[in-house]
Amino acid sequence: MENSFWGRNAWLLAATAIATLAPTLGWAQTDQVAGQSAGNGGIETIVVTAQRRAEDIRDVPISITAVSAQTLEDRDIRSFHDIQNIAPNFQSLQLGDSRTSVMRLRGVTSQQTNAGQQSSVANYIDGVFMSRTGMGTTQDLFDIERVEVLRGPQGDLFGMNTAAGLVNVITRNPNLSNFEGLAELEAGTWGNLNARARLSGPIIEDTLGVSLSGYFDSHGGYTHNVITGRNVDNLRKLGVRGKVQYVSGNFTATVTADYQHETSECCAAIITKLSPGANFLGAPLAPIAPAGYPFSRATVQGARNTNPNHGGGVSAELVWDFAPFSVTSLTAIRYWDATPVSDIDSLPFRGLDNFYIAQKHKQVSEEIRITSPSGQQLEYIAGLFFFNRSSTDYENIALGPDTPAFLTLPGTDGATVTDARINDTSYAVFGHIDYHWTDRFTTSAGLRYTREPQQGSFTQTSNNLAFRNLGTIDAKRDEGALTWRLNASYKWTPDIMTYVSIARGFKPGGFNMTRIPDFDNFQFKPETNINYEAGVKSSLFDNRATLNISAYYTNYDNFQALAFNGTDLITKNAGSFVTKGFEIEAEARPLSNLTLTSAIGFVDAHFTYFPDGQCPVGMAGACDLKGYRLSGVPRWTYNGSAQYEIPLSASWDGYVQADYEYTGDIYFQQNLDPSAYGRAHGGVNAHIGVRSDEGLSAEIYASNLTDSKYVNFVYPSPLSTGAYVGYLGNPRIIGARIRKAF
Repeated sequence: MENSFWGRNAWLLAATAIATLAPTLGWAQTDQVAGQSAGNGGIETIVVTAQRRAEDIRDVPISITAVSAQTLEDRDIRSFHDIQNIAPNFQSLQLGDSRTSVMRLRGVTSQQTNAGQQSSVANYIDGVFMSRTGMGTTQDLFDIERVEVLRGPQGDLFGMNTAAGLVNVITRNPNLSNFEGLAELEAGTWGNLNARARLSGPIIEDTLGVSLSGYFDSHGGYTHNVITGRNVDNLRKLGVRGKVQYVSGNFTATVTADYQHETSECCAAIITKLSPGANFLGAPLAPIAPAGYPFSRATVQGARNTNPNHGGGVSAELVWDFAPFSVTSLTAIRYWDATPVSDIDSLPFRGLDNFYIAQKHKQVSEEIRITSPSGQQLEYIAGLFFFNRSSTDYENIALGPDTPAFLTLPGTDGATVTDARINDTSYAVFGHIDYHWTDRFTTSAGLRYTREPQQGSFTQTSNNLAFRNLGTIDAKRDEGALTWRLNASYKWTPDIMTYVSIARGFKPGGFNMTRIPDFDNFQFKPETNINYEAGVKSSLFDNRATLNISAYYTNYDNFQALAFNGTDLITKNAGSFVTKGFEIEAEARPLSNLTLTSAIGFVDAHFTYFPDGQCPVGMAGACDLKGYRLSGVPRWTYNGSAQYEIPLSASWDGYVQADYEYTGDIYFQQNLDPSAYGRAHGGVNAHIGVRSDEGLSAEIYASNLTDSKYVNFVYPSPLSTGAYVGYLGNPRIIGARIRKAF
């Protein structure tokens, strides 16, 4: 099913980002001299480290979205999941507890409920690889310098091989010359109450500095449980980060420590559909759906869902500047524990209640790089990388009193218990060179060799007939891969650059370390891809407008697809698929106090070979899904914003900000089950406020101003027939925020 408007007007929509600029071009020309004389009429230049050296984003020959701290603040990007509101062809969602955080980039979905699988889309914080998606997505975006979203394989320069791309969050370093700080408090509907603070300054001026920041986020229950009478789906989360930086001569050392803790009661699933004759193990379900479902924000779960998790780590980045190169050492130790409890059948029946999971992850990494100076005809980066992760995953799923007695083995508690342990290691050597043939023409090449040994142990013990009693299996894997990237760029003018690139990506195989029907499904093979890309980056009208366009075609082999058959969640190799599309990003400042942005993404992702995929509803066995669209992937994404500032007095300014985000329709299950479908939706966020020259600001904001109603995920309820449950997007929230910076 396609939204008819978006489906019929593909190329018109592709041009909307350019159209954002159309009414501004004449203004930019007439206001150009004024903008130059004022010195502040241009668009902010963002310096990124996407290629492991500081560069103007307009000179980087890859598809990248980068936003500064000011943009994050202006567009109210507070949580990691909010990044999807600014980056086309990228989605980040929490589909249940924190283990189920999902990142999608250009049609590729990564979800790491399974401890034995790595991510296709990587997450880095200050260059440190987060081995589990939830490690990064549970952290708030506070005290941040910028966020970079890199599309396509990036393995030649980043720590772990990143088959589809990555998100790199760069936090703010201590101020070595002046004391500065910030305190912020906000309150809103649904019991929203959040507080943030940071302090930074020198201990020894220009030599030793320190910073400390922290946040507390909370809101009341977004969902009402009609069975227990309680409001659920609340938020209780806090985090702190400290940094120390030392600079002396040619040596810089930055040490970072952080901690995050969450105790939310989340996430209750709601009934999205009850088909005629829907039943739970034969018991009719028709009377149980709450009035107005699925958007009445009411759940009928008979038990609680909790989401406790916590984690943190320490990293040390040491940089020595030796002419004619610099040496960087980045060492990090991190951990993350999640112990959620779920009512996974999501029904009032006491069927699959109190599903307990305890995942514990520990990792250590070391990267050493040698980097040549920038601005030379030949620039190079070379390095070594080491990574090790140890994880355990204990899961206990019990059959409740409402399940038929014959399912429970006599003399047992009826529980199915899995106990998994994994140790995976990565060794790599990598290098990247840029050769500037002229001031306009540059070619680049990157190469990486990775070795990925893994050891896994898995035990599945079942005291019921719903899941199999398998015993224990031990296995090892040891895979190596050579990945690479080639690109060429040409500057037609100092402000217009085009590029082409080709890159190979790799993700190692792994183990299914959650409930499985048999040991034939225990392992899956590595995933590889070849990505072809072309793009243009431009700065127009004396930097009063920018326009970036990228187009790509990527072929994946042995893609690690995730399928849910009603009882088991299994990762298996899908054969191959193709994803192709484009991103268009535009920004314009027609007036010094008016900023417009627009970004659109399009993805066409479908299987080209998948002979044993998940069958449509009503069909048993395996089915050929060749030609099927990938599940979980919206074809269209769009975001746009407008900000207008106006002086109110000599020391006060007022501002109005409005943002719009759109996500196309999605099938949530691999077999494109029409009952597990999410319609296209859009949402508006708005802010109006004042700020003074002395750092005091106050604003009123609205998130999801139009109260758009949509589902984030839908799946068939376990042990049920014809019943579907899922998770809703956030409701409209209106609040006020006050901030003091110094």
